[in-house]
Formats: sequence, structure tokens, C-alpha cells
Amino acid sequence: MVYDLNMDLRVGTATWNVDLVLGTPPTPMDTGGESIVRATPATAKVAIEIKSVMTEHRKAVKNRKRDFEAHHDYVHKYDSHTIAGGVMVVNAATEFSSPLRTTRTLHGDRPAVDKLVQHCLNEMRNVSQSGSRDPHGMDARAVLVIDFSDMALQDTRYVTRQPAPQLGDPLHYDSFIQRLCAEYTARFAASQA
Repeated sequence: MVYDLNMDLRVGTATWNVDLVLGTPPTPMDTGGESIVRATPATAKVAIEIKSVMTEHRKAVKNRKRDFEAHHDYVHKYDSHTIAGGVMVVNAATEFSSPLRTTRTLHGDRPAVDKLVQHCLNEMRNVSQSGSRDPHGMDARAVLVIDFSDMALQDTRYVTRQPAPQLGDPLHYDSFIQRLCAEYTARFAASQA
């Protein structure tokens, strides 16, 4: 098994740059005892898109939702068996200084920011998910919440308190990894035995 970052997947004349791709190497290779090494996969088995919502949450999350819908659609056109995953990173800081603005953006007090984060989680829950009704939706998805005020980088932290997804929530990172593993086993384990 190999992985690559920012790999181009091609379907016909279209190309989509995917943040993380795992797959089979073009030829058998010596991995030096490692279970996975960095190399360009010949065939993508897992394609994961990572997007962020740092500021202007209500506007940005609409664009991210469209990005994730397009991602899983493209991945499944590449190969209907390839696993499409998506990770959204949501900023829970009360202020942020966007490079696109001349002034800093105030997101509000903690309850107001928590509502923005919850809105982003709800939008990620609304991304089509694969299953019996739509076999070609997103196969695995997660939301990571961070407190990132780019004016105080040393204070950046990973947020585990609500409204961040809690253990057992399908958007929790552990659930995401478990879903990826289950999908991989279901789709590819027999062919690698």
C-alpha cells in the first residue's frame, strides 16, 4: 500500500487534485518493512479531501459542502469502488484576521461561535452519504474543530468540547477512521488475500 499527497485523479479529460490518496503501487516494491510508504499509487483505493472553514462560516460552509459533494461524485466516476472521504476543519476562535480583509473579523462571544460551529457540523451531516439510497455519496466524513486565532498562533488548540463531535458521533475522527477501515475491508480485503 502506498499514499501520495495532492495527487491528480483523471477521469476522461478532467483532473481533480485530491489531498490524500491511498492505493496500490504501480509495481511490487520494497517498503523496508513499513506497511505504507509514500509513492504515487497506480490505482486509488481511498481518496480524502480536506477543507476548512476559518471565518465567514455561513458563507464558507456552503462552498465546502459543494466541494465535498463534487469530490465524492468525481471519485466515484474515477472508480465506483474507490472510497471517498472528507474532513472539514472548522475554526472556533472568537476572532480571525483574514488575509482578504483589512480588519480582523469578530465571530462573536463563545455561544455565538458555538452556533456557527454547530451550523457547520449540520452542513457536513447534509453531505450525501453512501448507503442503500445513494451508493455514491461520501463514504466517510469527519469534522475537526480547532480554536485558531491567527493573531496568536501559540494559543491554537484542538477543541474536544461540544459542539465539536463527541465520541460515537459519526462525524468524530475515530468514527471516520473506523468507517474508512470497514469500507476498505468490505471492498478490497478479499482481493488482497
